[in-house]
Amino acid sequence: MMQAMDATDPLARWREAVHGWRLPERFRSSDEAVRRPPTVVRSISEAQAPSGSRSFAREIEALPAHGTVLDVGCGAGGSSLPLARRAGRIVGVDPEGRLLEALRTSGGRLGVAVETVEGRWPDAADRVGPADVVVCHHVLYGVAELGPFVTALTAHARRRVVVEIPERHPLHALNPLWARFHGLPRPDGPTADDAVGALKRLGVDPEVERWTDVDGWGSYPDLTALADRVRRRLRLPPEETPRVADALLDLGVDPDEPRFPGTEGRTLCTIWWEG
Repeated sequence: MMQAMDATDPLARWREAVHGWRLPERFRSSDEAVRRPPTVVRSISEAQAPSGSRSFAREIEALPAHGTVLDVGCGAGGSSLPLARRAGRIVGVDPEGRLLEALRTSGGRLGVAVETVEGRWPDAADRVGPADVVVCHHVLYGVAELGPFVTALTAHARRRVVVEIPERHPLHALNPLWARFHGLPRPDGPTADDAVGALKRLGVDPEVERWTDVDGWGSYPDLTALADRVRRRLRLPPEETPRVADALLDLGVDPDEPRFPGTEGRTLCTIWWEG
């Protein structure tokens, strides 16, 4: 018999909210259907810290010269590469080998030592040593079990842990499209405030700073390329790309500078605590 969720426990509420984003069985497909195209991987690996990034400010102030940065869920290094001019070493952990390869290539170009570990956190935590600063950007909304994940982050940080997430779930902006194409309602939460509540339940005393990402992210060369990406997210066949493009225009996407819905001018939250 399943045990009922404790509605008063922030960790249990977070777990339930994250599980709520799982798609019904009929929509589940291979990872290949939604993985980033190579052009997007390259743009991420060349990214700089967004203008006014509070995450970058909190990271750089805690990072000693030639210090070590551990980037959990690093992708192609968009979170840690902006620290390359000060860091002596960047260690990236991610389950996607091709993204780790992009991180190593970019690190070499920037002249910083890069080590990579292919695997998921916290399963891969015992293969990684301590770091001065641990960064984890845009990962928490995919982590149902925050307890072991956050505990391992803290245990690896000599000085500071810096987590960055949007104020709302990053796919929340696609909810109207799920309703439009599939008649499927999608969750409203969780939010950054829910994450902070769960962290406090774990005994973490986090600082929180909200700021506006004026640069946005996920820029695409044209509307068709963006529509194809969103079409994959929506588990639609290729022939639906033109209809998805029309729907994106209805959502207010600028056809001259197409960006993933909900990313331009969004509120980001920098959540940090001492290691």
